[in-house]
Amino acid sequence: MRKLAILLISTCLPFFSSANESASAVAWMQTSAEYQAIASQTFKTAAEQLQKAVFDDEWVAAIEQFGQKGINQLPNAIILDLDDTLISTLAYRGELIQDNDQHNEKLFKRWMNLEKAPLVPHVLTLIEKASSLGVTVLLISDRICQPNPRDPCPVKSQTLRMLKRVSIGFPKDHMFFRGEYSDWNKDQSSRRSFIAQRYRILMIIGDDANQMIPKISASPANTRKKLAAQYNEMWGTRWFLLPNPAYGSWRDVLPNNLNNAIQGY
Repeated sequence: MRKLAILLISTCLPFFSSANESASAVAWMQTSAEYQAIASQTFKTAAEQLQKAVFDDEWVAAIEQFGQKGINQLPNAIILDLDDTLISTLAYRGELIQDNDQHNEKLFKRWMNLEKAPLVPHVLTLIEKASSLGVTVLLISDRICQPNPRDPCPVKSQTLRMLKRVSIGFPKDHMFFRGEYSDWNKDQSSRRSFIAQRYRILMIIGDDANQMIPKISASPANTRKKLAAQYNEMWGTRWFLLPNPAYGSWRDVLPNNLNNAIQGY
């Protein structure tokens, strides 16, 4: 059987301009049965689709691979996000709200240093399915590499230690972090293109459309919706999104006062 690889894409995006604005969103993600149920159905459906994808020689999930010849000769892969797809950052976000703080790199680094992030509910459903199919897991993350004399990407090493605490491990060359190369920036297209030369990407799972659609991060809300509709056939078969109302590129293109973006009848 052909060897598979799971690729994980991750983001570390700005929090709301006011921590209080996200309190309802974080409370829903931390406490609701609905969030748990959505996570369950997302990963369960993704696992079922992966079974189909493995045996379909023309199946690809990365836009960067559309029309690519010889794609079925590459080892198979899926892309899985890190923050709030594989592991949960909700304790960090809850702490921001309780302390009336806003997200910044110093506070996020302090939380990362604890290395205690739990897995997102039900994510192991997909990981175990991939393992049963001979899947290798790869990680892409927007946590930023800031090299020092001893380590070219300390945040990658830290992430590895954190994941080992929850019994998940990745070789370092299966992890792709923002800033490792000069063109590995917030838009993840360059990293997907890098991976697309090495793997056939069967599936992408994340919590932000920028993990699937190139250059959507800076697009206005109406354009984002049009792009989502353009690729409608990909959702639920090759692309899977977990809900994240707390932060993300959707929020970055809206006004600071959300009331200005809301329409009534």
